Amino acid sequence: MGVAIIIPARLQSTRLPNKLLLEETGMPLICHTAARAVEIRDAAADVFSDVIVAADHESIIAAVEKWAAASGKDVQAVMTDPDHQSGSDRIAEAACSLPAGVDAVLNLQGDEPDIPVDAVVALAEFYFRTGPDIATLVYPITDLADRQNPSLVKPVLGAEGRALYFSRADIPFRRDGDGMGPPSYGHVGIYLYRRTSLERFVALPPGQLEQTEKLEQLRALENGMVIRALILDEKPPKGIDTVEDYEGFVKSVKK
Repeated sequence: MGVAIIIPARLQSTRLPNKLLLEETGMPLICHTAARAVEIRDAAADVFSDVIVAADHESIIAAVEKWAAASGKDVQAVMTDPDHQSGSDRIAEAACSLPAGVDAVLNLQGDEPDIPVDAVVALAEFYFRTGPDIATLVYPITDLADRQNPSLVKPVLGAEGRALYFSRADIPFRRDGDGMGPPSYGHVGIYLYRRTSLERFVALPPGQLEQTEKLEQLRALENGMVIRALILDEKPPKGIDTVEDYEGFVKSVKK
């Protein structure tokens, strides 16, 4: 069983235009993420196989190919339909060309260059151990402001990390006081799909819950698919969404 790492890469970004091609560090952001994907593959070469950037624009393809050639990294860049509505649709198209021996796909966001290698390796081990349709990562929320932030997605988990629901609201509701009930978790936007589950997922129409919360993973839950979440000990570095995020990343790289 093999896992391909596919990075959906969309040129346009509302809060940080063309962010994947920003290169104040000396190389484009998308290449930093591709380099992290190579680190993940090297850390568990018996599990991970291909590293593919699934792009919607030729400029991303050119940037990745130039970096891969200069660095000697085995990373592919493929063009996908620019009209795809989600990263899942984009990686599903790229996954169509994978060899038969690759039966799982890791969706690694293009703006996550600092995702911890050990967390992703642990996610793959968790996936193979528990056998869900989709596996993902969560972490304990320790800050009340995070719980109340609608930009941070909160899952409710059952036995063995099975996801019961995801919401932008502060869930579960603590009727008897703030200290009662199960812990709150924050969701990390990384997914490991069984290949057949990814194909099924993108073929499904958006569900009512998904359209209400604007959370794609609810489509899977609405249709009876199993999502399991591995709980990290602490919050991992966040992705790069804003100018401030990128400036902080540049500083950390230059150190």
